[in-house]
Amino acid sequence: MPMIKAGEISLEYYVEGDGPPLLMVMGFAGKANSWGEPIMSRLREHFTCIRFSNRGTGGSDRPEAPLTIRMMTDDAVALMDALDIKRAHVFGISMGGMIAQEIVLNYAERVNGLVLGCTTPGGSHGEMASPEVTAAMAPKPGLSREEQVRNFWTVICAPAFIESSAEFLEEMIATSLEQATPIETLMKQGVAIQAFDSFDRLSQIRAPTLIIHGDIDRLVPPANGDVLANGIAGAEKLTLSGAAHMFFWEQPEKAASAIIEFLARVPAEA
Repeated sequence: MPMIKAGEISLEYYVEGDGPPLLMVMGFAGKANSWGEPIMSRLREHFTCIRFSNRGTGGSDRPEAPLTIRMMTDDAVALMDALDIKRAHVFGISMGGMIAQEIVLNYAERVNGLVLGCTTPGGSHGEMASPEVTAAMAPKPGLSREEQVRNFWTVICAPAFIESSAEFLEEMIATSLEQATPIETLMKQGVAIQAFDSFDRLSQIRAPTLIIHGDIDRLVPPANGDVLANGIAGAEKLTLSGAAHMFFWEQPEKAASAIIEFLARVPAEA
């Protein structure tokens, strides 16, 4: 488990593949190994992929302080500094997409192309999940971590994917339970997500941007992708039919192909 000092904390990180750097920012409850091998194997063929565990997850440090999206943004840029990466493409999903927005808004000179997956501008302009979905994502007393994760899947994955992908999901259960994200981190991330709002700043984003959303995403409804696409000048949007929140698990080939094709058109400045 490689570790590196990034600013004030140490982060678990992995650098793999060949090509222009692609910083991959994970979402709520996830960690560096939550992406899944199917999409990673495709992206490694075209990019030097930098994936890491946000503070409080995986092997990364777990400070007691409250979390904010901006704090995790600064961690990600500090990781780039530690790895001597001046500029990179940035791909963030869900909460990681919020972090990716803050990276390009606060460190525009560090970003070449931007890919925002299953994410939201937050605030009053983002469409919220239904109360039923929110309740299903809340930690429940008395449930084991495995039971909790399986409950999450009923919300974040398409039913057809759950039915057809038992072997993959069992692998991801094992991955999730290894250095499981603490409940305390989940609560802190939830607070950070609730406080995030980029809507009034979307017009400041100048990086070429691709937005990817599944059309049956119940956790971050597809309308959020529309708000982002309308707010970011020149943004392109891909809607994946039949995909839910975990589109990068469910349709890794389509998602990776779209990312590869889009970023191939973006100059990868050194």
